[in-house]
Amino acid sequence: MKKIFLTLAVASIAASSVLAQAVGTTPVDSKKLIDQAKTKIENSNKDINDAKKSGLSKTWESRGKLFLDAAKINTKSVNPGMYAAKCDQSPFINMEMLLGQPTSKKTEGEYEVWVYPTINYYVKDNQLVLWKETYVADEKALDKAAEAYRKAAELDPKGAFKSKKSTMDAVKDMRSTYFTNGLNAYQLKDYKSAAQNFESAYSLSDFPRDAKDTTIADGMIAYYGAICAYEDNSKDKAAKLFKEAANKNYQIGGCYHYLYQINMDNGKDAEALKLITTAYDKYPQEEQILYDVINYYLGKKQTSEAEKYLDKAIQKYPENTSLYTVKASMYVNEYNSLAKEYKAQLGKVDSLKKAAFRNRNNAAEEKRLTSEKDAMQAKADQTEKQYYENQKKAEAIYNQIIQKDAKYYDAYYMLGFLNYDKADFITEQKNAIPYSEDKDGSKAAAKDKLIKESLNASAANFEKASQIKPKETDVLKNLKTIYYKLGETEKWNVVKAKLDALN
Repeated sequence: MKKIFLTLAVASIAASSVLAQAVGTTPVDSKKLIDQAKTKIENSNKDINDAKKSGLSKTWESRGKLFLDAAKINTKSVNPGMYAAKCDQSPFINMEMLLGQPTSKKTEGEYEVWVYPTINYYVKDNQLVLWKETYVADEKALDKAAEAYRKAAELDPKGAFKSKKSTMDAVKDMRSTYFTNGLNAYQLKDYKSAAQNFESAYSLSDFPRDAKDTTIADGMIAYYGAICAYEDNSKDKAAKLFKEAANKNYQIGGCYHYLYQINMDNGKDAEALKLITTAYDKYPQEEQILYDVINYYLGKKQTSEAEKYLDKAIQKYPENTSLYTVKASMYVNEYNSLAKEYKAQLGKVDSLKKAAFRNRNNAAEEKRLTSEKDAMQAKADQTEKQYYENQKKAEAIYNQIIQKDAKYYDAYYMLGFLNYDKADFITEQKNAIPYSEDKDGSKAAAKDKLIKESLNASAANFEKASQIKPKETDVLKNLKTIYYKLGETEKWNVVKAKLDALN
């Protein structure tokens, strides 16, 4: 599964608060502000415990604003991606200008840590990546802000609280802060906290929005929350949020990919197949969904179904050479299995033939063993036919790739292997010829001719592959082996010299 990093949406969020900072602003004393907020919180706690005040919408609105401001004291001026030290790219708006010099700096892994009295900022390549707060007004400040706004809406006698501009601005601010906190927790690999932040941001979607509030889409919040829940192994929560994101038409392919994967993780293969094929019927334009259908059938070794959907994918994305490679690999795997099966069948034919000879004085037993031998030979002949059919299909696909890209190394490399494998296969046939049936050696000679043709074809393709990547030692080792088998001493010496030079 492709790893998804939740950093793409940060820039658009960052701009709104950073650009509001005045050039030359005096650095804020965050500890002093936090201590002041703690005092105000104590007073707010008294208000909500007062029977009269706790029944007023405005009490809870004030409390919500208080906690929202408290939640952002440490991070209000900064955002991921901001430059830390003053530089040509950002001479005025940077952490150094906004926050002043850190108390100290230290190194943790790949990060330079800027230590301030209430927060540590983690910087890489002079840009802020994440942070860890060390002193806060209330660890649950943002959740308490959301709770307070909901209570204010519940107590609003006219029912207009939710639609007030001040409320919409505050909810937008909460949603943005939850979102940024979720990104930060994700960077810290605290997936549980990240999921909770995204889920909390999504829960605010029932509040009315200003028409201009489009920076963070609900679908994106649900999707990111689902990703984090999945990383936290909270599969049920992840599935719920992926469904929400899909309903919002956000990352349809990704949503169904993960829903499919969750079913597969839980051993619900039949449900996974039904989900992903239904999704493909509904969203045939979603590339990821089509690939998941293909991967399902490949995993189950249902090659005919896999081939059907691979053909659809190739028709839709004809320039995606990896699709051709996958299809060819399917046939390569098939003919490899057939080669092993064929070898075993030839062994059984030989054993039955010898057993029939030993029982030549027992007519009935000889007849039975000869019949079994003939039946096994018929099976071997059928396996041989299937082997060549699969190999021919794989060869045709690799040649298709070369027609699209004449310098596609892997295609030439695999054609080299196909022909080398064919030589091995014919060698098995040659070795299975009884001396009694080839006293003049003509059958073995015919096989030798085919083996040599296959080895020469293999060498030709490996040579082309080596021209594309002259420093690849694997292909040179293969050529060295083939030249030895062909008795090509001069070519063998040239390849050996190349390998020695590379080693």
